[in-house]
Amino acid sequence: MPTEHKLEILIMAAGTSSRLGQPKQLLELKEHALIWHAATQALELSPHVTVVLGHHNEQCRNAIKDLPLKTVVNANYEEGLGSSIAYGVSTLDDCNSILIMLCDQPLIPQSHYEALIQTSKEYPELIIASHYQKKSGVPAVFPQQYVPSLLKLQGDKGAKVLLETNIYQYIPLSTNASRDIDTPEDWEKIAAHFSL
Repeated sequence: MPTEHKLEILIMAAGTSSRLGQPKQLLELKEHALIWHAATQALELSPHVTVVLGHHNEQCRNAIKDLPLKTVVNANYEEGLGSSIAYGVSTLDDCNSILIMLCDQPLIPQSHYEALIQTSKEYPELIIASHYQKKSGVPAVFPQQYVPSLLKLQGDKGAKVLLETNIYQYIPLSTNASRDIDTPEDWEKIAAHFSL
C-alpha cells in the first residue's frame, strides 16, 4: 500500500442508456459532453482518474481525449454496472481508497465529493457513502480492503450491495443534487437547471 494517501477515482461511463434512447455519456452540457464534466470534476480531486467505458466507447474516449486520465473498456458492459465496476477496479494501481462516481450526476457539488474524501481519511477503515432519498449509494469511497469484494461484483448489481452487509458512514446529499439521468424527462430537468 502507498506510504502517502493515494486516492483512485473510478468514473462509471459504460452503460447503454437504454431508457434514455441515446448515450447519456455524450449528452452536451455547456458545450461539453456529460462525461467530460464528470472527468474534470474528478481531476480536481485526484490526479489518479480512470474512466470505465463500454457502449459508444470510441466517441466517449474522443470527448475526453485532451484530459490527463486513463480510459479502459469493459467488453462485457452489457452485463451491467457491477461488471463494469469489477473490471474498472481490476485495472487500478495500488491505492489506499477508491472513489466510485457516475458520469450522469452533474448536479452533485464539488464540496460533496470533498466531504466524502475527507471523511474517508478520518475513518480509513469504513466505506463512506452518499445518502439521498432515504437510501445510501454512490458516489462512495471504498477503502483498499474492500477491493476483493468490488472485484466480485457481477451483473447489474452495483457497489451499493456492499453497504447492505458492511458498516459505513454517510454524507447527506439533497434529492435534487443526487438526480441522475435515466429518461428524457430526467435530462430535461437537469438541462433546465443549467440554463437558469
